[in-house]
Amino acid sequence: MQKIKNNTFELIPLYGRVAIYSIVVMNVIVYYGSRLFTRSMYHFNFTSSLDDSIPFVPAFILVYTVVAYGQWFYGYILSARECRRTVMFIFGSELVAKTICMMIFFALPTTMDRGIVNDTNVFGVMVGLLYSTDTPDNLFPSIHCLESYLLLRTVPLLKNAPVWYKRITPLVTLLVFASVLLVKQHVVLDVLGAIIVTEIGMLVMKCIVKVFNNNIKRAEI
Repeated sequence: MQKIKNNTFELIPLYGRVAIYSIVVMNVIVYYGSRLFTRSMYHFNFTSSLDDSIPFVPAFILVYTVVAYGQWFYGYILSARECRRTVMFIFGSELVAKTICMMIFFALPTTMDRGIVNDTNVFGVMVGLLYSTDTPDNLFPSIHCLESYLLLRTVPLLKNAPVWYKRITPLVTLLVFASVLLVKQHVVLDVLGAIIVTEIGMLVMKCIVKVFNNNIKRAEI
């Protein structure tokens, strides 16, 4: 297993590894660090009648955990193996989007009522464990959906990704979106918020890349 892990990371250039480490650190700061300051603040609840009509499906905990984390692990490794400019764009978009999330977490703390898990099967136990270890805050926008949506939006940029990965990414992303709602970890507005901040992050990076390219052209003249 260790040999496989080492071979995997040996295929990632140094700048790609730095990019991966940077988003991991950023995620910890944004998701967990912000809680140190917002814990005592008033938390808004964006649950709507549409959210109340969505059923609780414990089996989707497998998508929320195994499928989602598998997509992120594999997707970001593939992204980190691309050329320097592609890596800068993808991971830069992630960092910008996460920065926006942190600002929202501070300005608009959110929560939701998750209810009590009565299921005693393996899925119910997994959801109960999730509820006990992950408090219902920092919900808007959904970091879960942000990660998967960014991988979906940047699939066209990947030149070295296998065809099967490109084909299943839309389906996997939709499943992740559904999972956050069906295991009652997020509300619909959280999913929409994730899409919006991701698009903003990509737009900001497009502007940065454009300025960067213009500066290079001027330097060559």
